[in-house]
Amino acid sequence: MFNHPVTTAKILKVQADKRRAERISSAFSGAVSVNGEFQCHCVIKDVSTSGMRLHLPVSSDLPDEFDIKAPAVPDLMRVRKQWEKGPYLGVSFVNVVDDSPESGDIQQAG
Repeated sequence: MFNHPVTTAKILKVQADKRRAERISSAFSGAVSVNGEFQCHCVIKDVSTSGMRLHLPVSSDLPDEFDIKAPAVPDLMRVRKQWEKGPYLGVSFVNVVDDSPESGDIQQAG
């Protein structure tokens, strides 16, 4: 038998090590859309190079992929749902769409 005490700190460290990128806390507002149709507002709680954690004020039945527009970011962000827990969603970046009038470019997230 193992006689190693498992502490909350050890569990949290293992969970943190599983993350692919460092998260930065935020409180940006955002607008969620599907196929160009507004669905709801959200709060972007934290951001990393690979995705975001969102807080949705209402329960919504979003598809696996949807778009987020945030005033702090000039481009439309296509994201993919990774997990959902209560009002929180974890999403990964699929691509970023430059929605300025002079460009229709799509950049793959990577």
